[in-house]
Amino acid sequence: MNRPSTFSRRTLLATVGSAGTLALAGCTVEHDEGYEAEPDPVEDHTPIGHRLPDLPVREFSDEYEAGIETGLETTVDDPETLRTALEDGGIDVDGLSRERNYLYLEYVGDTPETGVLREVGYVAGAYAPYVLASDDPATLDATILERDGTDFGRFTGYVNWVRAFDAGEEPLAAYGERVLETLKTKR
Repeated sequence: MNRPSTFSRRTLLATVGSAGTLALAGCTVEHDEGYEAEPDPVEDHTPIGHRLPDLPVREFSDEYEAGIETGLETTVDDPETLRTALEDGGIDVDGLSRERNYLYLEYVGDTPETGVLREVGYVAGAYAPYVLASDDPATLDATILERDGTDFGRFTGYVNWVRAFDAGEEPLAAYGERVLETLKTKR
């Protein structure tokens, strides 16, 4: 009778299984639930980028609020005086026309790549005296253009927002935030 060798398939599997278990022992690291690695201290981080901001860092709201306050000082009572006030404030007006209940403004943004908030604030600020002086004010629909004439972005100003601000129902900051929330840029 021919007897199989003592090294059987069962012996091979048992040997490989126990060797695999020993090889993986100690490889798992247990963490508490919700474990997060501790971040490096902020002091060890190196600032990235070629420009570091001047301190104190201005908030974006400071930009448009300063523009609104400057725009509010203008004397505006119709679309033509609005155009003049905008141009006197450094806004390069490309077009201003009224059609039904809308006042369409197109102006060239000074440097859209670096920010348009002050200009948006100035336009919104100059729009407020127009609304208050006009018997039939129109909703502002403003388009910001780049130097080459392409559309960069749009924003809107509503008559009831200006009236709420003028009546003291809302602060200047709320008016600015409402206008800024309508700002949509293409990039």
